[in-house]
Amino acid sequence: MSWTEGISRLWLVLKEHRPSLYPAEEWDDLLDIRIAKLSKQDTNTDQLAYVHAVQSGLHLLNESLDKSHTLSQDIHNTTGSYWHGIMHRMEGDYSNSKYWFHQVGDHPVFIPLHQQIKEIYLQSNAESISNDNLKGRLDRLTSSSSWDPYGFVDLVQQQVTIARDGSAEQLLQQIQWIEIKLLLQYSYDKSGGTAFEF
Repeated sequence: MSWTEGISRLWLVLKEHRPSLYPAEEWDDLLDIRIAKLSKQDTNTDQLAYVHAVQSGLHLLNESLDKSHTLSQDIHNTTGSYWHGIMHRMEGDYSNSKYWFHQVGDHPVFIPLHQQIKEIYLQSNAESISNDNLKGRLDRLTSSSSWDPYGFVDLVQQQVTIARDGSAEQLLQQIQWIEIKLLLQYSYDKSGGTAFEF
């Protein structure tokens, strides 16, 4: 099976799943096996790092944090650091997540991510968020001039540990899903993958 075909089949299963902000266990154990079996022929060293980045991201969509972490910690570029930062955020290790986002610096995904987040926030029912502090932080995050990964880590931490606001949970999960989807597309394109859109 080709790289693109393998990705396409997995995406059919994962595209409707919105991973938790703080997952307790894998969503589907069998998907982890399928993700691990993905391979791409004729891959140079730079592309191989992105093949592993795609696998790391797919594991996060499957809420398989340990498997994602094993891959991301061995990807020595900003995209690997990005996957590493998301994994620690989902794990609830917020300071470590910020450390890895510091290693990312300014990633190309930040621009489209920020644009899409602004749009969904405008279309969302943000007024239903009952926690004023959380709502204020969301307002600042979406009205800033650029994406703030540290601000998003803080929002997730506040939601998971204090606020537990149902409306905010849905919105933050949607933001996380868009972030993962954009980073998956970036990783896939850099892996030498062709003609596939997440």
